[in-house]
Amino acid sequence: MKSEKYIFRNSLVVLGFAIITLNSGCTKDGNNTENHLPVAYFSLAPARGDINTSIVFNANTVSDHEDPVTDLEVRWDWNLDHIFDTPYSTEKIISHQYDAMGIYFPMMEVRDSKGMTDTIKKMVVIVSDLSNMPPDIPYYLTPPEWQTWMDPTIIFKWTCTDPENDPLSFDIWIGTSRTSLNLARSGITTFNLVNGEVQYETTLSGFRYDQDYFWQIGAKDSAGNYTVGLISKFTTRPE
Repeated sequence: MKSEKYIFRNSLVVLGFAIITLNSGCTKDGNNTENHLPVAYFSLAPARGDINTSIVFNANTVSDHEDPVTDLEVRWDWNLDHIFDTPYSTEKIISHQYDAMGIYFPMMEVRDSKGMTDTIKKMVVIVSDLSNMPPDIPYYLTPPEWQTWMDPTIIFKWTCTDPENDPLSFDIWIGTSRTSLNLARSGITTFNLVNGEVQYETTLSGFRYDQDYFWQIGAKDSAGNYTVGLISKFTTRPE
């Protein structure tokens, strides 16, 4: 039963990884208006490991309207510092090990024969103890999903538990679309006890009037495990 719960929980974590995954950074050669952009995509396994884990990145799923996959070139940025760690290559499978516990966003760029590019990033979690189970999925309390008429200052509240009762800290990600979430605040530990239940919260200001926003909570435990919740939406009121 424990192994089944572990598989189910980690499948939810992988779902969270998929939620936080996004495409970005398309560029186009201005003298090449007839050529289509290539499409960046890659898989990785595993998405959670420790410093001894060799993670395999597979970009054989890149595509292009004009060029065959074998002719497309890819390169990799392991830390999302926008300094690519590998040169362009037609080899699509590569492995990499991270040497420190943390949350990483490896990015891949694909280039076609006309020099047009597309990028995509995903999330990798490196933990100190693979036997330690990740936190449960955060459950949002406020603002409710699709809540409208929110003020420019908002109190976000949520609950979250950990299988081993590890201390937790949280990140909040905010964006104006589901694919443009940015880290708004990290290391949140503030909570209140409400009817014996721990409710975490943080207050953010500066939201624009009459604007749709999307938000997501990431939960981190002491072993470095990271679980992201679903993406929720709210709308601020007119000015």
